[in-house]
Amino acid sequence: MFFHRWLLAGALALPACAPIFCMAADAVALSPEQARTLGVRFQSMQSSAELEITTHARVVLRPDAHAVVAAPYAGAVPQVLVALGQAVRAGQAVAAFTSPQLYEARRALAEAESQSRLARQSLARDRSLYDDGIIAASRWQATQARATEAAAMAQARRAELSASGVMLAGNEARLLAPRSGIVTEVLVQPGARVEASAPLVRVADTKALELDLLLGREVPLPSLGDSVQVGSRGATGQVAGMAPVGDGSAGMRVRVALSRNGDLRLGESVTATLALKNAARAGERLRIPAAALAHWQGQTGVFLATGKGVRFAPVQVDASDEATAVVRGTLPPDARIAVTGIAALKGLLAGGE
Repeated sequence: MFFHRWLLAGALALPACAPIFCMAADAVALSPEQARTLGVRFQSMQSSAELEITTHARVVLRPDAHAVVAAPYAGAVPQVLVALGQAVRAGQAVAAFTSPQLYEARRALAEAESQSRLARQSLARDRSLYDDGIIAASRWQATQARATEAAAMAQARRAELSASGVMLAGNEARLLAPRSGIVTEVLVQPGARVEASAPLVRVADTKALELDLLLGREVPLPSLGDSVQVGSRGATGQVAGMAPVGDGSAGMRVRVALSRNGDLRLGESVTATLALKNAARAGERLRIPAAALAHWQGQTGVFLATGKGVRFAPVQVDASDEATAVVRGTLPPDARIAVTGIAALKGLLAGGE
């Protein structure tokens, strides 16, 4: 400590406790010449209308990016037509499928369409007879009802097969991809027997991305619509949802809907910046270089330029990263803070005590 005080006294050409030097416990006199000698540089502070938080994010798929090809009935899969990682288009066959229920559904459809065709023929014949006054109105109404019922039954049978995602071609039945994308999972082996609704193949749109963020309890919570950026990757988005983490840590998971993917890739971890415009914080926020923060006697603060020197002013740090920090405190609106020479200023304070 004695050697340190001796160096400072030599640099300032003043004794360590000269009357002009010792102003207060948290302030010291500092002339422009002394500031240049110690490498101290001051900078005006800027108000921060929004709080920026830098955190890690994981690139994941949106919930609507996934589609599953499932077995419509209990049956067997004699052949798998796609492989993991393969690109498929909507309506492309992904697996062959056989099932007695499928053929029964096909027979029921053929029967319903035949009954509907006969009902339409009867409807046309009875309409002509009714117009000629040959049959009563009650018979004409009954024929209309039968035709309507037959058409509805045929439509229901067609909808059943359509919803199953099955394409029938001769004696073959094939399951179709419901959307374009990449095959992310193949859950069945060729020749395996499966139960109804068993998932067989998963397809995902790898361009339908979003960000998954995990915020600690010490970080202010964002609001829906707050903007998010991954500057290094050219991606932007907005906060779309939040949910508490169920591990007792009081953390919060944040879902970010991307408006621009940039060059993000599924599964990677990136650094994202949240701009919290509506964070509920009392007092004005100020954005300062992170290098300006100093720790003195158990407090975090900055060195403010005064008329004759500098003084240490405690602040509360809302957020910080390697470059900048957002702080709050009782600071003059036109204050200038030291951004370099922080260690020398702390040495001056220590020497003045």
